[in-house]
Amino acid sequence: MRLRPIASPAKAAAAVAAAQLAIALPFLVVSPTTVRGVPGPLLIVISMAASYLLGVRWGLPLTILGVTLAVTIIGENAVAAPLVWIPASIAAGLVGDSVRRGQRLRRSLVTQLRAGLVALSRDRIVGPVTVISRYLPAEEEQLLAGDFYGVVRSPDGRVELMVGDVSGHGPDAAAVATHLRAAWRALAVAGISHQQMLNVLNDAALSEQRASGGTRFATVCLASVAQDASTARLSLAGHPTPILATAAGAAELSVRRGPPIGVVDDYVWQPTEVPLPHEPWTLLLYTDGLIDGRSAPDGPRPLGGDRLCGLVARSTPPLVEPQIDTLLAQVRDLNGAPMTDDIVVLAVSPGAAAAPGPISSG
Repeated sequence: MRLRPIASPAKAAAAVAAAQLAIALPFLVVSPTTVRGVPGPLLIVISMAASYLLGVRWGLPLTILGVTLAVTIIGENAVAAPLVWIPASIAAGLVGDSVRRGQRLRRSLVTQLRAGLVALSRDRIVGPVTVISRYLPAEEEQLLAGDFYGVVRSPDGRVELMVGDVSGHGPDAAAVATHLRAAWRALAVAGISHQQMLNVLNDAALSEQRASGGTRFATVCLASVAQDASTARLSLAGHPTPILATAAGAAELSVRRGPPIGVVDDYVWQPTEVPLPHEPWTLLLYTDGLIDGRSAPDGPRPLGGDRLCGLVARSTPPLVEPQIDTLLAQVRDLNGAPMTDDIVVLAVSPGAAAAPGPISSG
């Protein structure tokens, strides 16, 4: 059973005490025999529930209050009630505390694992570009997913970026994602080509499958921006196509797409060289959680890349942090419900990002 943290235990305890008094005090003027067998047990049930939900610290005083009211007003047994229900309340409180500690530990573990999937550098300015990153966990189940990304500089001054998504959810997917990101970072720092990177990552994914007996694969987008920010080299392994936003609008780039890694034993992924304009631009890399939601609260899914381009085109590049946050809010609003998959977004723009341009809230 999942216990949600109670924001104000003191207020909750006061409400429980008020409920206990409201149940017991009328029997100062009304004979308990009119509803025999109901008010006493009801006081005890409320006390036990409070002890489990609030812990021993708050639950024990509430149980003592409930037992006192049950004995003095309702007429419960003055010996049996305290001997049975006060120890039971302590036990319920200890169980509740144990459950909450386990949940806190789980949340801490999930947070640490998620931290292992995000970029190692928190600097927004990386060489010739500004990189704005967003990592949004699924809002519905808060599952640990396999979305991951990274940003590093290679020895020749290029900015290497990677966004990936391991199939499935949970610790197994997160573990595979962590291994793949670590491997990618080592290869990128060493200046290895995209083709070789994807071959190594593919071998790593296949090795993970053989070791675990599972069939997890991963989609990956690799991007490499030249030191003068004039061109970008892009490689896709089953991943959504990046979007380039300029003053003229936003469109998906024409990039060669290969299969996801971990699907075939041998494949040659070919990179695509893309010229970048002289005017302001933003290159948007993302995982499919951004486009898999509904296109309207009651509309069909997925949102898709074309509609996403329409949303991106409402903002003037280079996209800055408020614009990225607005874009994510628009996607959530269109979905009409919490997103069911994690989302990673990298917005890459030349130089230091300028002041925010116009932001559409529609």
